[in-house]
Amino acid sequence: MRRLYGWIAWLALGAMFGPLGALRASAGPAAHVAQLQPLKAADVPHVMSEAKGQPLIVEIWSLDCGYCRENTAHVAEWLRSHRGVRVAMVAMDGFDDNAEAVSQALASMPVTPQIAQYANAEAIPERLRAALDAGWRGELPRTLLIDAQGRRHASSGRIEPGALDAWLRGSRAPENM
Repeated sequence: MRRLYGWIAWLALGAMFGPLGALRASAGPAAHVAQLQPLKAADVPHVMSEAKGQPLIVEIWSLDCGYCRENTAHVAEWLRSHRGVRVAMVAMDGFDDNAEAVSQALASMPVTPQIAQYANAEAIPERLRAALDAGWRGELPRTLLIDAQGRRHASSGRIEPGALDAWLRGSRAPENM
């Protein structure tokens, strides 16, 4: 019965905010508890464009990636002093099979309620991977840095605060962040 109520609430939120409402809802100053949303390859351009001239970090992770949680903690710590940067978390774990586990993992991470939260909704995960970053081969964690002009930088592995600072200043981020 709880699961039924959960799905009803999820559908109601979806109706209020649309399929990509978590990112849109994070734009306002009011605290909003981000809900895990399914993400398909066709939705990726919309997610990327939602930053609307603001820097965007897309943190790609998975439940079985230990370094991903550490990387998320580094990004969350850095964000405390960089409030103008938007963030979207994308779990490569399947939404249909893992939504509850992904939601629980996100709840245990130091992510703020304004961070958009997505999980893979593609039957073939490679479709979402290619849509997020065509040059990516699947290694995790993967961080996409999209500056205010829409220029993209991508990095696999742990990201350092200095690399984030350099990116935000408009400098070309080091290749091996």
